[in-house]
Amino acid sequence: MKVLMLGWEFPPHITGGLGNACAGIVRGLETRGIDVRMLVPEADGRRGAYYGPGLFEAVAAHAQQARAIARTAPHDVIHAHDWTSVPAGIAAREQSGKPLVWHVHSCEYDRSPLGADARIVAIEQQGLDQAELVVCVSHYTAGVLQKRFRVDPAKLRVVHNGVERHAHPGSSAKPFPEPLVLFLGRVTQQKGPDTFLHAAARVVRQLPRVKFVISGSGDLLPATIESCAALGLARHVHFTGFLEPLEVEHIFAMADLYVMPSISEPFGLAPLEALAQGTPVIVSRQSGVREVLQSARCVDHWDVHGMADCIVELLRAPARRRALAKSGKRELEALSWEAAAARLEDVYAEVLA
Repeated sequence: MKVLMLGWEFPPHITGGLGNACAGIVRGLETRGIDVRMLVPEADGRRGAYYGPGLFEAVAAHAQQARAIARTAPHDVIHAHDWTSVPAGIAAREQSGKPLVWHVHSCEYDRSPLGADARIVAIEQQGLDQAELVVCVSHYTAGVLQKRFRVDPAKLRVVHNGVERHAHPGSSAKPFPEPLVLFLGRVTQQKGPDTFLHAAARVVRQLPRVKFVISGSGDLLPATIESCAALGLARHVHFTGFLEPLEVEHIFAMADLYVMPSISEPFGLAPLEALAQGTPVIVSRQSGVREVLQSARCVDHWDVHGMADCIVELLRAPARRRALAKSGKRELEALSWEAAAARLEDVYAEVLA
């Protein structure tokens, strides 16, 4: 089987989890003997990860490239990822007549919970209307699509993400003895950095030696730094900026806890990556990853008090943290990218039938 795959970012040039998920899917499919041709846009000499000015023009150019590729490249199925590749998927489908699978890793209502862009919502609706089948990264995401969009539930298929399980980094010891609580992700409205800071402020009143790290970049980074100072947390919180993959592994391994307080998280690869490095996790109840992790402690994204209490409880109980991390590592055994690829292969067979 030959798949024409359309994405927006791909390692080493990534801005978040989408590129890593696409890479995992491609590797999993190729392991199963499926021939994948991956097309991502080029910007500033880099493949993918284009989110600068002229975004919609870049999306339109991506569609024209996909149409040209579909004219000559042999393929049986078109597989498009997220809204930026919806026009490309539709253009390729128009050109070759092959079935279109649209893979929803997040929707605009997840990314911008307080102000969705109507232009992006319209493109996402096109994807739901025109794809033969729609892959959702979680049942949570399938529910969001049914609540927010016009979609036939019979078109929706859930395929949970996988995780790469790397060896534990060799130099992961903390350079300080204090407990370390980590936020790692895009510093945006969706990811809940403000909730993390307010929970941190409550934690340090009880455990003043705790260190907090915020790793990542995003449009809310300047405001988050200002909020940190306003809350009197300057001595307790360290900002690392964007981290490269190896640095991410090291910071996960150094952390005593990883917290994902997202307002709406379709899946959430970071908790799996944290557990792969032996770090227990606290996640928002508004996330898809809790469908595959019984070991994760869950708190509503808006519950600052509950999140702080959970952090304090686990920091005071090292044996409990070790037990959660051990349980989480066992759960990761079922979450390989090859397993996800096997489910995607069933989706391809279904649209071809």
